Amino acid sequence: MMSKKIRVFNNELEMGLRILIILEAIYPKSFDVEMLNYYDYFILHTKDIGGEESLHADVPNRFGELSVKRELIRNTTKLLLSRGLIDVEYSQKGIEYKASEKTFPFLVNLEEEYTKNLKKNAVWVHNKFKTYSFDDLNKFVMKNKNQWGTENPYCTIGLIDE
Repeated sequence: MMSKKIRVFNNELEMGLRILIILEAIYPKSFDVEMLNYYDYFILHTKDIGGEESLHADVPNRFGELSVKRELIRNTTKLLLSRGLIDVEYSQKGIEYKASEKTFPFLVNLEEEYTKNLKKNAVWVHNKFKTYSFDDLNKFVMKNKNQWGTENPYCTIGLIDE
């Protein structure tokens, strides 16, 4: 029998919690994978965007997280959709995800310190960027990426000017 390798960090459960928290913070708005990816980075690395201490360490090359998490976010949204924890919206902009009626009851009883900090950071990030379009946010990221622990400016797919 083949066993599936279980990842302790950056797995669907961990990413799912962060996606639910992000979607709760931005409700009633919806986000696509790219916006979820940006907000996920921002809630973990608030210091990079002018906030207080980050939840995760300022490791070298952390900017690369933006390229490696896309597939994880896609897989996680499928899992969350299958459990009714998020809704999907189809529009001319593409596929976006939104908090469902189950998102809020699921999150209400999670009171661990890390989760509380994620929630606080998600609200702070949303307040900071709620008027930004995707293009505005992308320009912000491009302008600041070299300060975010990247030693290789070509480490991400789709986030560089080619």
